[in-house]
Order: sequence, then C-alpha cells, then structure tokens
Amino acid sequence: MTEKFSLTVTKRFASDLAKLVKWWKQQQSGSSLPAESGIYDTDYHPPIHYYTLEPYSTYIIKQYPADSYDLDGDSRSLQEYLVMVDGDEPIQVGILYYDPNGNHRQLVSIVGDGINGEIKLVLDGHETEPISLNENGATVEKITAALEKLPSIGRKNVSVSVFPGRWIIEFTRDLAGQTFDLFVVDKPEDSAFEVHVSVTKYADSGKTADLHYPIPLIGKWDGDDNAINDAVASGSKGTAQWFPGQGYVSDLNECRDHNGDGTPNL
Repeated sequence: MTEKFSLTVTKRFASDLAKLVKWWKQQQSGSSLPAESGIYDTDYHPPIHYYTLEPYSTYIIKQYPADSYDLDGDSRSLQEYLVMVDGDEPIQVGILYYDPNGNHRQLVSIVGDGINGEIKLVLDGHETEPISLNENGATVEKITAALEKLPSIGRKNVSVSVFPGRWIIEFTRDLAGQTFDLFVVDKPEDSAFEVHVSVTKYADSGKTADLHYPIPLIGKWDGDDNAINDAVASGSKGTAQWFPGQGYVSDLNECRDHNGDGTPNL
C-alpha cells in the first residue's frame, strides 16, 4: 500500500530556503557572503562574527564602607553587594562577515585608557591630516576624507567602517585587488593609548543585531573616578549562535582594553 501526501510550500519559505542554500554553497566554496545579502533578514539565523557597539556588564560588586552596620547592629565593613548594570538585557553589535577573497583591508585598533587627541596614518611616506579620536572626529566621513587626500589612494578608492575604537579600511575601485603595506601610525609621544594596525579578512555587513550574554560578566567599580569599568568593552570582537525564543547569544568574546573597559573578571 502506498500512502500519498502533499506539502504546501509558501513563497516566504521557498525564498528563505533558496538564500540558505546559496549561503551554504558560498561557505563550501570559500567565497564571501556579500554585505547586501538578506540572509540575516530571514527566518534562518547563521552564526555571526561581531563587534560590540557598546560596553556591557551584568553587574558590579561594591563594598559597604568601614563604618557600616546592619539593622541588628552587626558590622558589615567591606561586605560585598551587587549593583545591577545591564542585567540580562541585550546590547547592540555590528555583524561582520568573512571575506577571504575580497579586497585588501586593514584594521586599525585603538587600545588603552585615556583615548583622546589626534593621530595621523602614514602610507608610502605620506601622512594624513590629523584625525581626531573623539566621537565627533572619528567618523566615516572624516576618516575617509583624510585618507582620500593621500597620493597613493585618491578619491573614492577607499571604504571605511567605524566601530568603537576600531576602523576597517578597504581599498576599492582603482585600488581593488592590490596589496598595500600596513599604515604606520603617528601619535602623540605622551599618549596613554596604543594604535595597532593589521590586515583583516573580515568585512562590515552593514547590519546590526541584539546580543545576549549567557553568564554573568562582572564589571569593576572605579572608586577613584566614580565610574564603571565594564566587563565587555565596546568594539570587542566575538561570535554568537542563535537561540530560538531569545536571539543571538555570545559564545566567545574578546577581552579588550578600551577606555578602562574589558579588564575585570571575564
């Protein structure tokens, strides 16, 4: 006896399935996932690489002062207690994709505390105009404009993505497919931060996601500055998996030193 059955496939399901098959073939062939792909907008959620767009701490630990007592009159000097910061709320991350066959890209990472002032990027013996590291100065437009004035780059031959304390610089158009020496960094000699430049095969997808952390990540209270040193610094790299009913959950996160964040108990 042969049983018959029918399967109804919706247009949405067929579209998502086609995108999933395309994405899988790209991964098997080693080609890149294009930034304009709608793969992240479907019901299928692949693992992601990301940069955090904001700092995160589940909570911080503080201590009662030396002359503190509980309601029974017992001393609780230096006893610890928790102060919630972000709790179990998600934070925003920028999604990256792996592009091993793409254009030459360089990653500029700004590391350390007291990040301020200006830097210059040097390529082929020519340096950019000063690039401010404050929030209003380190924009895509201003960094791009400074780079385009270099003789070896020129107008519209570079694409810049900016994450907190990290810039991805891609050589495009007339410079596509070429390889370049790493930028040399000119920074103030008394600066409290460092700038590292490396080649990267990761690119900006132009998309963001909400990210959860599965375990408590404890920040540290800086009593001298009355500030929180977060457990996860903004601009830190990681990977995440999709959990139904919750969303993306980090399974790996860089311990990054950026403006006092990222150094406590990860």
